[in-house]
Amino acid sequence: MNKFPIYRKLSGFDRFYKITDDRHFIEAYRVLGTMKYQHIEANQYPEILRIQDMIACQFNFEEMSIEEIRKNFPD
Repeated sequence: MNKFPIYRKLSGFDRFYKITDDRHFIEAYRVLGTMKYQHIEANQYPEILRIQDMIACQFNFEEMSIEEIRKNFPD
């Protein structure tokens, strides 16, 4: 069983993820110097698999450092 939230980043991109449970995550990305946040609810099987891949650090998903978490998810 995973302890949430779990933080991941996409290697090579400015995309950061806060996984709040096995069906929800927040994607953070930078647009013209401003952080934007998109709340995602996984309803379809491919979306659910994507969350599982993020948790398992598959397909270029990596753990975020404490500094990256504080910088991109300041709440």
